[in-house]
Amino acid sequence: MTSPLAPLYDGPLRRVLFVHAHPDDETLSTGALIAALAASGVECQLLTCTRGECGEIVPGVLPAGTTADGLTRWRLHELAGACAELGVARNGFLGTPPALGPGCAERSYRDSGMRWLTPTLAGPAADAGLDSLTGRPFEDAVSDVLAAVAAWQPDLLISYDLGGGYGHPDHVRTAEISLAVARAAALPLLQTVTGTPDGATWLDLADQLQPVRRALGHYRSQLSVDGDHVVHVGGQRQPIDTLLGLRRVVGP
Repeated sequence: MTSPLAPLYDGPLRRVLFVHAHPDDETLSTGALIAALAASGVECQLLTCTRGECGEIVPGVLPAGTTADGLTRWRLHELAGACAELGVARNGFLGTPPALGPGCAERSYRDSGMRWLTPTLAGPAADAGLDSLTGRPFEDAVSDVLAAVAAWQPDLLISYDLGGGYGHPDHVRTAEISLAVARAAALPLLQTVTGTPDGATWLDLADQLQPVRRALGHYRSQLSVDGDHVVHVGGQRQPIDTLLGLRRVVGP
């Protein structure tokens, strides 16, 4: 089967590493592509930078009295279910082996949360700590992703553009980390794009709607699936996205 990335990458494509900020981002942003690649025989790998500790929760989904640790376990369970639906072969978290720099003690990168600093500029939540993705040293995160690259040997990286999609600070930081890793490892990097920027290639992956819908159905704490639409915890409604724009920015 022809790889859906053939218009963007003409080399041997055995393994692709997706780098995302929070659980559910992989499905909302690139779920159709993951499913299409997996169906074509490509090993899809997922590295999630945080465990989504600051995500708003759909009322009534979690049992009353659920602790912060309980929420984290719930979100990991949701992620595992979504990965199974999409065909993710390997998944891990930043700061946990194999995504841990040589000689470093295991560390977690917490969700930074988000607040609007201006009507168009997002930043970390006021209580984002030094252990958050945006609070920890940038070089630590780059080292940790490079360790995962060394262990998993992907042919290609995929992450956000430098605007982070809608500007969430963890998305922006993830994009910056992925770009630095691609340059250091001499790996091609594809960035997901928003709008209609020059140089983007658009992939119509509507045939992957069903696995994406099933994967989204696992994220009951974060969203609801209504037919071919997603309803987010804040009430925002959007179609399940199977049209993906990508731009190649780094690589031989």
